[in-house]
Amino acid sequence: MGKNIKRLRLKAGLQTQKGLAESLGIPQPQVSDWENDRYSVLEVSTLIKLAKAFRCSVDQLLMGVDPDYDRVREARLADAAAGTRDDSRNRRLPDIPVVPEGDPDPVGVTADDQAHDEHVLGWLPRPWDLLDPNAYGIRIGTDSMRPAYRPNMIAILSPSCELRDGDEAYVELASGERIVRVVRPVRGRYLMQAYNPTCKPRFVRRKEVKALHVIVYSRRHLQTDA
Repeated sequence: MGKNIKRLRLKAGLQTQKGLAESLGIPQPQVSDWENDRYSVLEVSTLIKLAKAFRCSVDQLLMGVDPDYDRVREARLADAAAGTRDDSRNRRLPDIPVVPEGDPDPVGVTADDQAHDEHVLGWLPRPWDLLDPNAYGIRIGTDSMRPAYRPNMIAILSPSCELRDGDEAYVELASGERIVRVVRPVRGRYLMQAYNPTCKPRFVRRKEVKALHVIVYSRRHLQTDA
C-alpha cells in the first residue's frame, strides 16, 4: 500500500510528504510511515481521507495489496459493466444482527426475535455482496486488536467463509472464551495473535476450538434500527 500512496500522492500533484501531511492535518512522519509500510493496517476513515486527497477511489489505494481482494473487485466490476449483477437474492436476505464481543454468535436469530434476545444490540444493513444468511456482527469491546479495531467498532463475520492462514477471526473456544485474533494454522494447533503488542500470542490445540468465524468487513460505528 505504501507504493500506492506515494504513486497517487505524486499523481495528485502533492510532490512532498509534507504537502500531503498539511492537507490532512497530520505530522509528516506519519505519511512517511504509510509510504514505507510501517503501518500494518489503515483504518477505513484514513483510507477515505486519502482517497479524497488524491481524488481517487479506495479501490485504487488497495490495488495489489491483496490478490484475493483484487480478484473480487475485478469480478464485481466485470459484472457491473455487463449488467449482470443480480441483487434479488440479497434483497431477500435479512439485515445483520450485532452482538457484543465475548457473547455467543446470533446465528439463527431474526428481527422478530430481537425483543427476546438480550444479546442483540441492533441490526446493520447487509452489504450487497454478502450472501451468507448467517452473517453477523460483533461490537469490539477490548483493545487487543488495536490499531485495526478499537472499542465500539463493528466487525462483520461470515460463518461460511473458509479460514485462510492469517485471517482475522472471531474465535470461540471450548472453554467458552470468545476473542478476536489473527489466526494461523500450525501443525495441529492454531497460533492466535493480536495486533496490540501488549497481548501475547498463544497456541491453541484444534480440539479446543469450537468455532472460527472469519471477519469479512468492518464498520466504525453501530447503526441500529430506530
